[in-house]
Amino acid sequence: MDSFFLPIIIAGALAGMGLGLLGVYIVGMRMPFIGSCISHTAMVGAVYGSLLGVNPTLGALALSMAGSAGVAFIRTEKRSLGANTAQAILLSFMMGLAFLAVGLEQDSRNEMLSLLWGNVLFADWSTVLITSMLTTGLILFVILFDRPLRAILFSRPLAEATCLYSRCVYLAFLLFCGLILAVNLKTVGGLLIFSLLVCPAATAYRIARGYRAVVIIAMLSGTLAAITGFAVSYYINLPTGACIVITSAALYTLTCFLPQDD
Repeated sequence: MDSFFLPIIIAGALAGMGLGLLGVYIVGMRMPFIGSCISHTAMVGAVYGSLLGVNPTLGALALSMAGSAGVAFIRTEKRSLGANTAQAILLSFMMGLAFLAVGLEQDSRNEMLSLLWGNVLFADWSTVLITSMLTTGLILFVILFDRPLRAILFSRPLAEATCLYSRCVYLAFLLFCGLILAVNLKTVGGLLIFSLLVCPAATAYRIARGYRAVVIIAMLSGTLAAITGFAVSYYINLPTGACIVITSAALYTLTCFLPQDD
């Protein structure tokens, strides 16, 4: 494989690792729309940045931060609608805005469509540097705030009752989620990145026993899915983002055939 693809493989491995770790908490809290809302909010920021002639990554970062804060507000405020319902409405709104931007584009839609589906050529050494910094930061965050994160994973109301700063930890986690999703948006694609957020964690929860084992297997599963997906897309000449998420889903499907403990 050409050395041109070395930063792509490294960036993909780091992205899979970071998204797998994030997914442990997204899936564990049984709030999948959290990740979906933030990823699609980042996608909207990217496509409107492209439409307005602004760097798509900056647009994705700005809107994903706002989306993370908005999701935290929806989750903490007691409204008549359930959190999942409110997040589903926000997700639908973001999808509408994204496809509206595609319709408004008068010139070539190739760049904008690549933000939806992902493009292997977007990753370079600067992407590797940024992704490695964010993934390292997330790992350190998880280590430093292990106890409140475990409490949030078990029961968020109980975490708020027993830990005074659990809301700050939860918001910081969502901000990490927004940053990592925004940075990896162009490589995996806005419509597909949510799958890489969920599938590795679901795989880990299915075969692992214990919190640490789930974290490690989720990160390894995400890394394996990213590297294998890149390789398949390179040798068969298929869209990279699609290959990554299909591989990730295939890994989960394989675990369904493994014997389960009673």
